[in-house]
Amino acid sequence: MSKVTTKNPVRLSYTNLLTPRAQDSEKPDVLTYSTAILIPKSDTDTVKAVQAAIKEALAEGVIKKWAGKTPNGLRNPLRDGDADRPDDEVYAGMWFINAKGPKGGQEKPILLDSKGNLTDSTDDIYSGVEARVQLQFFAYDKAGNRGVGASVSSVLSLGVGEPLANAVTESSARNEFGISTPASKAAADFAGDKPTAEAVTESDDSDPWAS
Repeated sequence: MSKVTTKNPVRLSYTNLLTPRAQDSEKPDVLTYSTAILIPKSDTDTVKAVQAAIKEALAEGVIKKWAGKTPNGLRNPLRDGDADRPDDEVYAGMWFINAKGPKGGQEKPILLDSKGNLTDSTDDIYSGVEARVQLQFFAYDKAGNRGVGASVSSVLSLGVGEPLANAVTESSARNEFGISTPASKAAADFAGDKPTAEAVTESDDSDPWAS
């Protein structure tokens, strides 16, 4: 397992870190903490650090899981927002990673506000907030699926960032009628967005260890 702690801000999307959500309609009782993490392509330092960590996790997997050989069709945790989400302007110019909380999403990551205090507030953790995160990468081989996965172990919210939403909410309805909504209320409305199946499905469209 390898890890990266981002020095520059990333952005959270499809964020379910305060309350776990079911990600499989056939397993509604299996609740998972998760978030998508958006990394600007212009942030080459973070991208290179992530690629290096993926390579390290892959090398460990080749030794411990695949008897010294690299299997074909490995799934990549680092995905191209322009290629995979061409119709979503939020993902334009971004790499993104779909990450679960510790222990396969069974546990909540450590969540900190901008001052480093533990937080459980939608003012700090919501879809759209800028943050620094600690990511862990690991090789997996389960039920015919192989690749490198990602988990998020801790999040330091920077407390800024326009909330994201993919559906009509109480706040967006107010905005349509020209009624302003306090920022804290908007964050609370958007924080509970439920991810689509597409949002939590990994892809193997690109080379996960390309530099």
